[in-house]
Amino acid sequence: MNTSSAMMNNTSTRGSVDADRLDAILAQLEDEHGVLLGLAQEHKEALTHADVQSLQRITMRTSETLMRIARIEQERQAMIARRGEPIDTLDELLKRFGDDERSKINERRTRLRELIQRVRDEQQAVKQASEQLAMHMKGLMKQVSASLSHAGTYSRGGAVEAGRTQVMSGLDTVS
Repeated sequence: MNTSSAMMNNTSTRGSVDADRLDAILAQLEDEHGVLLGLAQEHKEALTHADVQSLQRITMRTSETLMRIARIEQERQAMIARRGEPIDTLDELLKRFGDDERSKINERRTRLRELIQRVRDEQQAVKQASEQLAMHMKGLMKQVSASLSHAGTYSRGGAVEAGRTQVMSGLDTVS
């Protein structure tokens, strides 16, 4: 096959090949965001049980998943950049595909957007659970602090109270 024939073949199938590749990339993003959603749910559960080992494992897995998402996103951007034309949105790219391809990618995009929103919602719940745990731990520390202040000079906040500066204690000195 000569070069001009190969170029014509590539041009005629280019939209279809790119659509399939774009769909595959979006499918990878969908899979990884599904993993991220599961990890966020596990994170919330681990916080509920104050399971430090699970939290460490989940944090590592979340980091790995986010790195894979970044790599896939770079691949998607590189695919679009190779077309040699500036494309700002997926809508612009979709205009180049046929109806079937456009419909397939739009369905994938809709599912991915919904999944990303679910991940955001779950991560917001994790953030709130983390803040509540931190406030609970702070309260516990104040209680421990207050109970260890046998002389009563420290407030629940751990500071010296102005009204309690006189400490009554005794010391026998027998020589």
